[in-house]
Amino acid sequence: MNVLLTRPLNQVKSLEALVNESGHQAILFPTLKIEALKSAPLKERYDVVIFISANAVEYGLEALSSLDHNHDQIFAVGAATAKKLDHHGFKVDAFPQDKASSESLLAMGEVKKLSNKDILIFRGKGGRETLKEGLGSNNVVEYIEVYRRVRCNVKTLHAESLTQFLSSKEGVITITSVENLSTMMSIIEQINADAMAHIKQYPLVVLSDRIKTYAQSVGFNRVEVAPQTNDNGLVQAIGLIE
Repeated sequence: MNVLLTRPLNQVKSLEALVNESGHQAILFPTLKIEALKSAPLKERYDVVIFISANAVEYGLEALSSLDHNHDQIFAVGAATAKKLDHHGFKVDAFPQDKASSESLLAMGEVKKLSNKDILIFRGKGGRETLKEGLGSNNVVEYIEVYRRVRCNVKTLHAESLTQFLSSKEGVITITSVENLSTMMSIIEQINADAMAHIKQYPLVVLSDRIKTYAQSVGFNRVEVAPQTNDNGLVQAIGLIE
């Protein structure tokens, strides 16, 4: 079965390997690319530092290293983000074990009890406001935006991959964010507007209920939410569609 992978090219290799190892044909269709932003924290130290993604860790290392870590706590939005922090030598105090999301982090006891703290959130440009809204009433919350997602230019790869994917009625599309899906649709419309009606007949595998809700609102009726918010979860969900 064809599996359309829409992640940035520099972040898709692990998923591509897992898909191919599971007996499917991975087809690359990058929708976004990640660009670093030069940012610096406003203070030298914070009581709490939060990372909302592995990208936030990767692109925020320089800013993170500049902080005084003598007394702070470090939280991660999920296991992949925590693993990335650990890989770079930073101890993570807590992260949601089951589901990576801002909502899951806010539901944790360690986070619920935060009060009168200076909190710094590492994120991408234009991210959701969920964490700040959840923490801002009892704490001082600041963002540091260390990367941005940029839409990929339409290239020959996109046209070739779309043709290959549509050549079979058996296929599934992997989607990892709302922006990822909206950009995929925009790129397809540029290549061949008539193809949109066909694309919406294929099932999607997504990482959250929020993405599922958006996908259904734009006309995708077959949407499976991955049981884990990682590459293994996406592959497990693909197996449920077979």
